[in-house]
Amino acid sequence: MFAPSLRPSSRLAVPPREARHSHARGADQGGRASGPRGCTLRVWTRQPSERTLRGASGRLARRFRRSQRFRRNFAELGTPPRLRWSAAMPRSPEAEDALAVYAERGGDPSNTGQADAVAWLADHAPSLLGLVRSDPSIIPDVLARPIEHGSDRETLGASLARALSGRDGDSAEVRRALRRFRHRAIVRIALREIRRVADVEQTSAEMAWLAAVVIDAALDHATRTETARHGRALTRDGAGAEVVVPLTVLGMGKLGGLELNLGSDVDLCFFYETDDAEVEGGELTVNELYARVAKRCTEMIGEVTEDGFCFRVDLRLRPEGTRGPLVNSLASAERYYESWGRTWERAALLRARAIAGDRRFGAQLLETLRPFIFRRAVDPSLAEAMHEMLLRSRRELRVDEERDVKLGKGGIREAEFFVQTLQLVWGGRHTELQVAGTLEALWRLRGAGLVSDREAETLADGWALLRRVEHRVHVWTGYQTHRVPDEPRFAESLGYADLESLEAALGRVREGIAGLFSTLLPGETPTDRDWDALGDLVADGAEVETIAEALAQRLPVRDPYESAAHLARLGRRAAGPLGPVTWQRLPQLGRRLLEEVAHVGDPDTALRLLADFFNRLGGPWAYERLLLEEPRLTRRLIGLFGASPTLSSALIGHPEDVDLLLVSGAPRVEELVAPHDALLAELGPDPDPEEIVRELRRLKRTGTLRTGLAYVAGELDLEGATERLSALAEGQVRVSLEAARRWAERRWGRAARGGLLVCAMGKLGGRELGFGGDLDLVFLFGEEGETEPTESGRSVTHGELFARMAQRTMQLLRQRDAEGPGYETDTRLRPSGSKGTLVVSLAGFDAYHEKGAADWERQALVRARPLAGDPEVARAAQDRFDALAYLRGPTPGEELARVRGRLQTELGSESPERYHPKLGYGGLVDVELCVQWL
Repeated sequence: MFAPSLRPSSRLAVPPREARHSHARGADQGGRASGPRGCTLRVWTRQPSERTLRGASGRLARRFRRSQRFRRNFAELGTPPRLRWSAAMPRSPEAEDALAVYAERGGDPSNTGQADAVAWLADHAPSLLGLVRSDPSIIPDVLARPIEHGSDRETLGASLARALSGRDGDSAEVRRALRRFRHRAIVRIALREIRRVADVEQTSAEMAWLAAVVIDAALDHATRTETARHGRALTRDGAGAEVVVPLTVLGMGKLGGLELNLGSDVDLCFFYETDDAEVEGGELTVNELYARVAKRCTEMIGEVTEDGFCFRVDLRLRPEGTRGPLVNSLASAERYYESWGRTWERAALLRARAIAGDRRFGAQLLETLRPFIFRRAVDPSLAEAMHEMLLRSRRELRVDEERDVKLGKGGIREAEFFVQTLQLVWGGRHTELQVAGTLEALWRLRGAGLVSDREAETLADGWALLRRVEHRVHVWTGYQTHRVPDEPRFAESLGYADLESLEAALGRVREGIAGLFSTLLPGETPTDRDWDALGDLVADGAEVETIAEALAQRLPVRDPYESAAHLARLGRRAAGPLGPVTWQRLPQLGRRLLEEVAHVGDPDTALRLLADFFNRLGGPWAYERLLLEEPRLTRRLIGLFGASPTLSSALIGHPEDVDLLLVSGAPRVEELVAPHDALLAELGPDPDPEEIVRELRRLKRTGTLRTGLAYVAGELDLEGATERLSALAEGQVRVSLEAARRWAERRWGRAARGGLLVCAMGKLGGRELGFGGDLDLVFLFGEEGETEPTESGRSVTHGELFARMAQRTMQLLRQRDAEGPGYETDTRLRPSGSKGTLVVSLAGFDAYHEKGAADWERQALVRARPLAGDPEVARAAQDRFDALAYLRGPTPGEELARVRGRLQTELGSESPERYHPKLGYGGLVDVELCVQWL
C-alpha cells in the first residue's frame, strides 16, 4: 500500500525556505549531457536484500576468476582484446528469418557482430528491420564505431556534417542524406538500449540530440534556399551595423527536456527577434520570409519520401496553436503570453530548449518568458488545472487506461505532471527548480524539501520502467502508440518471464505514481485524523503494545513494538513533540514529524534517532517554531535520520549543527579546504595540540555532515561525496603534519637535507574515501643524515626525527575530542608492512621494491599519491609510483587470486547468514583489484 504522503496544504501552500543549488546534473543549452545517468542519481536509503547482494557478488567473483584468461589474451595480443558486445545465444525463429532476408539483400550474416545486431533487432525491435531490409549497409555502418560509445550533440553534428558534405545545393540530396543519417543513428541508439549498453535516460538524450542536429541542418538549408530566392532579413544592431535578424527553433515537450522517445514526434516553435527589419528586395516581410523557411524546414524533416522521413513534426504548441502564425516575433510572443497564456502553455514552455538556429537568441527568448512560466505568487490551484488537462487528453484520445503507459492512470504523463506542477508552483521562488528534464527537476525538488526520498525513489523507479516499456513499444510496433502489446514475446524482450510478470511490475509502479499524483489534489490524501489518533495515544501515555498496534497501521515499520517504544519516548516529557503539553498546544508539529517519518527509507531507525535527538535537547521548545516554519529543515532532518545513523549521531551529539540543514547545495571542495589553509597560516612555532585537535575535529564534523546531508538529499552523487571527503581528510593531514613538524624540529632540530612526505594509499589515494573511512598512509623521506643541532646542542638521525614526526601526525589525526572523533590511520602498506620501520627513505623504498616487494604491493601503488610534505620528495616519490605500478606489467593472475583468497578468508568472516559487501565473495575489493590489474 502506498505510504501516506504530504497533504496538499504542506506541499503546495507552505513556502519552503529560499534556497539555491549550484549543481546542475542535466544537459546544458550547449548540448553536452553531463552528470550521473538514470537511477545512478538516486540515493539508496535501504540495504539491498541478501539475495541481491549475493547475486551481484557472484557475477563479480566469476569475472575475477577469469583474470588468468585475460592475462593470456594480453600477452598474446599485446593490447587489451576488444570484447564482443553481445553474447552468443540460440537464434529465435524470427531472428533466423531476419538473417535470411539480410543475406538475400546483400548483408553478411557470417560476420558475428552483424548477425548478432540483426538478431537483436528481430527479437527486440522488429519495426526497425524494415530500415535494414531497405539498406543492409546500415548494420556495418552502425558497428564501425564500438557500440559502447554514446553520442552527444557535438559527435552527431560532426557526423551529419560529413554526411551532408557536397550536397548543400541539392534539396533532394539533402533530404535523402538526412534520412539516411537518421536511420543509421536510430538503429544504433536502439541497439544500445536493447543491449542494455545505454539506459533510458541516455537513449532519450541521444534521440533528442539526433533530432536537434537534423532540425538544425534542415533549418540551415531552408534558410539558405529561401534567402537566396528572396533576400535576407536585415536589421541594425546597437552599434548601427547591419545584421541578419536571428531565427531560432525551440524544442518543446520531450525534445526540449532531452527525453525524446525512439518513436516520438518533435514539438517545435519558430521565433525571430524583431519585425523592425527589411528583407532584401522588398518582396516579403520578415514574418513571411521566416514562415517560408519554417515551412520548408518542417517539410524537409517530416515529409515522407521514398527514403522515409526523419521526424513527424507538431507545431500546435506555438502561440494561438493552429490558428496562429507559423513563426512569431519576440514582441508578439511576449504580448500573447502576457495576455492570453494559459496553464498548459506554461507547462509546455517549462521544458522548452533552443535546439536549432540562433540558440543564443533562443536562450534570450526563454529568459524573457521566464516570468510568465515561473511566477512568484504560489498558486495551489495549478494542480487541479494540470489534472483537468490530463483528464481531457484521456477523453479526447479514448485512452485504454489499463494498457496505456503514457496517459493511463499512474502513467508517464502523471509522473511528468506531478513534477511539473511542483516546478510551476515553486519555481518562481526557487530558481534551482527551473530546469527542463523530469528527473533533474525531481532531484532538485527533493533537495528543496518538496518531495521526500521515498517519493523520489517511487517516481524515479516508475519513470525508468515506464519509459523503457514506452521505447520498446515504439520499436516493436513501429507506431506512435503507448499501448502495451498483448504478446508474450514483447514481455520476454524486456526480460520478463511472461506477460503477467510484466503487467504485475507495471501495476506496482503505476500504483505508486498514481498515489503521488493524487497527493496534489484536494480530498485525495490522508487527513490529520490519521495522525491524531496515534498522537493521542502517545500523549496520553498509552501502553507500548497499544501504540504499536496503531503504529503498524500507519507507518511501514519492521518492528512495531520497538518503534512504538521510541515513539513513546517522544511523549515522555510534557514539552516533547508528542508530550501532552506540546500535543495540545502545537499538534501540527507532531503531525509534521510523523508525516516525514512515513517517507524515509528506514522509519524504524528514523524514529529511534528522532527520539534521541529530542532527548538530547535541553529545551525542545527552542526548535518547535523552526521545525514548523521551515518544512525543508524538517524533511532533511528526518531524511537524515532515516538514511544515515552515523551522520545522525554526529548531529545528535551537536544539536547546534542543525542550522546546517538549512544550507542548500553541496559544499564546494574549496569550502572544505580553505579553513584548513587558514588554520595552517595561524600555526605558531610550537602549536598547542589540544587547540589543533579541537579545531580539526570541528572542521571534520561539520564538513562531513554538510557533505552527508547533500548526498542524502540527492544534491551530490557518490563520486562527488567521496571527492569532498577525501579533500577534507587531505586538509586534516596537511595541518597535522605541519603541526607535528614544528613540534619535532623545536625539540630535535631541523633535517639537514630533505623532509618528510605523507603519501595517501587506498581509497584516500584514489580520492574515494567514504564516510568513516580509515586513512591508509605511508611516510617517506629524502635522505639519511642527522638533524641540525638545537640550541642545547641536541641532534638525532633523520630517521628518528621523521619517525617522531609521523607518530605525532597520526596522534593528531586519531585523537578524539568533545567536537567529535578523528580518523583511524593504517600504515601497513609501507615497505615490509607492520614489520618495517614507520618511515622509509627513498633509497630504502627503492631497495625494497627491487628485492622483496610482492606483486600485489606494486599494484597497490596504482592509487598511491603524495599528499603533504616536502615537494622535492613528492616529485621523486610520484616518479617511483608510476614506474613501479605501470611499467613492469600486471600482477600475475595466480598471485592476485592468492592474495584475494587470503583477504576473503582472514578478514571477510563470511557465513551463510552474513555477507561482507567489501571483503566478501564478489565484493568491492574484487572490483577494485580487477580494475587496478586491468
